[in-house]
Order: sequence, then C-alpha cells, then structure tokens
Amino acid sequence: MVLRGYRITHISPCLADPNKIRAVVELDEEIREAFPYINSLLKSCTYDHPDGILSLKKDGKMITLYPRKVTVAKAANENEVRETMEWLKKLTRELFIKKGQIKPDYSSGVKLEAPDIYELLPGINCKVCDEPTCLAFAEKLLSKERNIVRCVPLFTPDYKGKRQVLGDLLWPAGYAVPGIRE
Repeated sequence: MVLRGYRITHISPCLADPNKIRAVVELDEEIREAFPYINSLLKSCTYDHPDGILSLKKDGKMITLYPRKVTVAKAANENEVRETMEWLKKLTRELFIKKGQIKPDYSSGVKLEAPDIYELLPGINCKVCDEPTCLAFAEKLLSKERNIVRCVPLFTPDYKGKRQVLGDLLWPAGYAVPGIRE
C-alpha cells in the first residue's frame, strides 16, 4: 500500500497538450490497496475497482494509477513528474498511518464533464461524427448517445497519444472505448 520507490521509464510529448510531457512511471511495489482510500480522501477521482485503475487530476496534470505503474500527462517537465511522484509517496504513507480512520470508497467517483473529454479530442470540428463541433460530440459521448469510434480522426496515428489518455479517462468511468481500451 505504501509507495517506496519508482523509476520513470518513458517520457514523450503529451499529445493532449504539445507543450507538456507524458511520463510512464514503474513502481517498486503494488499500490492497488491504496486506491479506495485515495478515492475516499480526494473525492475527485474516477475509480475502476475491478480493473484496479484510479484516475485523477492534480494541478492541471492527469494522473492514472495502476497497481504497479503510474502515468502522468500534461506535466511541464520531468521534474514536475518527480514532484508528483513524491506527493504520491507522501500520500500513501499518510494513508497507511490513518488507514483505520478512513472508510475506503469503492465507487466510480466523479462524473466526467464534456470539457474533460473535449480537450482530448482532435479539436478540428470535422463533423464526421455527425456533430457540429468536437465539444458537442463530447457532450453526446458522455450521455452515451455517441460512441468514441465515431470520432474517426482520433483513430489516426496523429492522435495516438490523445487516444490513449482518453481511454484511460473513459474506461474507469464505465464508458465503452473500443479500439482504445479493450
């Protein structure tokens, strides 16, 4: 439950924001046991208990926790990724100490909003999805009136990074994401 060590294994440009980076961080130990406690404390998470995935936003960064890895998107630089990981280490230590005083929360968490989805779509308003704008498509996606596969540009190589981040955001919230997370 307590994160003691990690190593950044991959850094790439963040396709959700080309001025930022996306990092993959491998963990020295599994932290899945901490997820329902983090979900309980932060109240801003999207939690998929069966698959062991917890997503949250912190200081503009999109953070996805898996049992033995973490992805950090929209970080300014590698130092910001390290700061995020140190925050996570501190958080898991505090949770371990206070574990008996915290009721774990296994619910899915917060409801996604259209702007959360919109920022990960291509943003080109191509209308291939039969909607006038990408924001309108995001709203229809969240109401489950449209499926993500209707966004044809998202499935081109140019948007691979955005597609992965979007899958990480939608899947734990219970949305169908064929071609992204299966």
